[in-house]
Amino acid sequence: MKLSGLFKVSMVASALTLAGCGGDINITPTTVDNSVDNSVTNPGGSNPDPISCATYTLDGASFTGEADGVNCVYSQAFASNAKDITSSFVIPALEDNGAHIFEGALFIGKDIDTSTGATIDDNGPTLSIEAGATIAFTKPESFIRIARGANIEAIGEVDKPIVFTSISEIDGDDSTTAQIGDWGGIQVNGRGHSIRCTADAASQDLCNHPAEGIVSYYGGNDPQDDSGILKHIVIKYAGFGVEGDELNGLTLNAVGSGTTIDYVHVHNGFDDGIELFGGSVNLKHIVVTETGDDGIDWDEGWKGMGQYILVHSKEYGNHGFETDGAKKDPLSGDGQGLVTTVSNPIIANATVVATGSAGAEGRRDGAGMEMKEWGKVQMANILFANSSTEAGAGCLDLFNDKDLSGAVGVHANAKNGDISFESAIFACGLNFEEIDTPLTGELADFDIAAWFAAGNNNQTIGFANFENIFAADGVSTKSAMMDKDGNAVTVVAKDMSEVNPFFDNAGFVGAIQEGATGDWAEFVKASLERAGH
Repeated sequence: MKLSGLFKVSMVASALTLAGCGGDINITPTTVDNSVDNSVTNPGGSNPDPISCATYTLDGASFTGEADGVNCVYSQAFASNAKDITSSFVIPALEDNGAHIFEGALFIGKDIDTSTGATIDDNGPTLSIEAGATIAFTKPESFIRIARGANIEAIGEVDKPIVFTSISEIDGDDSTTAQIGDWGGIQVNGRGHSIRCTADAASQDLCNHPAEGIVSYYGGNDPQDDSGILKHIVIKYAGFGVEGDELNGLTLNAVGSGTTIDYVHVHNGFDDGIELFGGSVNLKHIVVTETGDDGIDWDEGWKGMGQYILVHSKEYGNHGFETDGAKKDPLSGDGQGLVTTVSNPIIANATVVATGSAGAEGRRDGAGMEMKEWGKVQMANILFANSSTEAGAGCLDLFNDKDLSGAVGVHANAKNGDISFESAIFACGLNFEEIDTPLTGELADFDIAAWFAAGNNNQTIGFANFENIFAADGVSTKSAMMDKDGNAVTVVAKDMSEVNPFFDNAGFVGAIQEGATGDWAEFVKASLERAGH
């Protein structure tokens, strides 16, 4: 699909203008005469219907995309980082591989700092995206932001996912190739709990923590906050650094459990695949491939649940999971009074496949999971596989970071049972990272290998090859697994449906089992094909 010469010229002109002003252009909007048909007929002739571009009305003026061949192009008059769109609108699916091409950022809803006396609109606008739509961005600093009170309803289908990507992937120009960090990614700001806010501030609707990237605010006092639905979506080549922050493929800031995140594939993001800052949103059916940093990263008191999570890194990546709790235990000393305590999610049926290779900028080592600070978690039906024996690439690292009181947070939490693994299999060259500083006091006798082995049905089986562990696709758990010596491994899965109705009784360890069928199997297969695995 080649972009028309007109659009390419407009991109060059826009770039030259930006070079002079150093940012997005704040163009005075032009009212559209709706009596004029701005759509065009598909020149290919296979679809006689005109192209329908997205449109909305704001402050009495109408804004619409411009049809360009099979695509719709949206100038910075339609959307930019200087414009909060407070009207609902729909981005339709286009025929003949057409794409919606945005020259600026897409900010939905009014960003509000309630400390100024302003109030959040609980019935803010909704961005609706039809199944099969492709949305591409032309500038690295552009990203999608959903404000508190606004919603995104991006509901794809198993054979018609919604794709968010770089212009370089869809422009048909063989001289350009989509790259990691070509655009910013998707950021959702919710009104859930964050460890950054006190209970008193949250109860008065004065929780306003600045998000990464261009300043906006998140946080509140509603754990069930609903920011919409992201289902059957693909996010590729995101993560550009905006305002000094490396954005993620999908950033969920204090997003509540009323929000649905299901069937999401993040590929080739510069920073994390998905990062969660507080909130209680749940994750299901997640695939992260070849991300520059971690697959799933959480911080600031996230207390959601996750099931069926696959992180696969052949070339680079940091940890499958990286978890931060808080620099200080919120239940002691000056931590009292916060609206929530440290992160404490429940994760089931996850697989992390890595090689332990150094990645982007030489600062990454593929590894299973690193826990830092005072984080807590319950993990069940977990499979980590890693061929490396190098330090930094182990299956599990309880990072020996001391807070101001001198207590070693994650080690204390592990010993107390606040970090637990059950029905977990580590198939790694290096199972556990060495502790940098010896533990003392009540933790002096803590042995991480013995602690892990004491969990129900946990096993360390060593690494010989991936064929001992996975089916031909390299990610599906073999029903007849072998350890590094070729001995059969008995796998006993935990019934997570007994823990919470959110969970299925999967009946296997890992994200997906050999021979699986259905939507999840199709989604994993398509995700691996997109990633070239």
